[in-house]
Amino acid sequence: MTASDGVVRAASAPEDLSPVLVWHPLAEQFRKALRLRIPGIPIETHAGVGRLRRPSAADVLLAWTLPPGALDQLPALRWIQVAGAGVDHFLMRDDLRPQVELTRSNGRFGLQVAEYVVGYLLHTLLGIEDYRRNQDRGVWRQLPRPLLSDRRIGIIGLGNIGSAIAERLTPFGVQILGVCRTARPVPHVARVFAKDDWHAMLPLCDALVVAAPLTTETAGMIDAKAIRALPAGAILLNVGRGGLLDEIALLEALRDGHLGAAILDVFQQEPLPADSPLWTEPRAWVTPHIAGPSEVDPIADEFSENYRHFVSDEPLLNRVERERGY
Repeated sequence: MTASDGVVRAASAPEDLSPVLVWHPLAEQFRKALRLRIPGIPIETHAGVGRLRRPSAADVLLAWTLPPGALDQLPALRWIQVAGAGVDHFLMRDDLRPQVELTRSNGRFGLQVAEYVVGYLLHTLLGIEDYRRNQDRGVWRQLPRPLLSDRRIGIIGLGNIGSAIAERLTPFGVQILGVCRTARPVPHVARVFAKDDWHAMLPLCDALVVAAPLTTETAGMIDAKAIRALPAGAILLNVGRGGLLDEIALLEALRDGHLGAAILDVFQQEPLPADSPLWTEPRAWVTPHIAGPSEVDPIADEFSENYRHFVSDEPLLNRVERERGY
């Protein structure tokens, strides 16, 4: 049934199941998916972008993003599962209480982002856009044909997404370098740099994939110094967060030819403003934060498993360490 506050509320439900609020544009799809996985689960849904008209009694929240002050409308809240891999937008909130558990979703983000990265690397190296323009003009001209297998690719951030990128680049014969907090062995990565010496990796990279979380330590890390440390003609791909990258320094490096191309799926401001020069920069490729879209079924699977942990007082999976920022 739909209440006067615009929230779809569940009918009576077993008393031993904690009430859940799904706040997401796909809320109704999530409701159906969760009912299949946890019969009788008490669910409220809210698909709007504005705040609730009145407080909710839910002590569990599944959401991607919320308007300011929204968590104040959930006084009983004990656990939030973010319907995505990144959680920086929750950790920066003023209304996130310290006693509320925060977990993230893995979904199929690693596979999705890896295919995005592989696709755009091949697209750029094969010169597909150049050949298309030549076709439109009836020009028969052979261009240089670099191989992905001859490239060295650096990946900043070797979590679930970065590791999946490394795994799917491996069959191409790519030499993969990577950065994580400590220089520990990582499958498919030839050399791992720790967070304290990651700049040493940059001159070795024909392409750099930024897949790190946004934290106080990583904000703005890909600045002018980092960009200029890359070899001339390198390709930069940002699939992490817009706040990791200095967009002004990036534009300068694209315009003077230091960077061969930039593949950008995330931005400091989203949607990307209509007057942003990135829209018309010929060396930049802009996509609207679609490298790793949320899918209902994989996230519903993860949430359902975590929900069973929650109601059984067992440790939650994919728990966010707030002091680390992920």
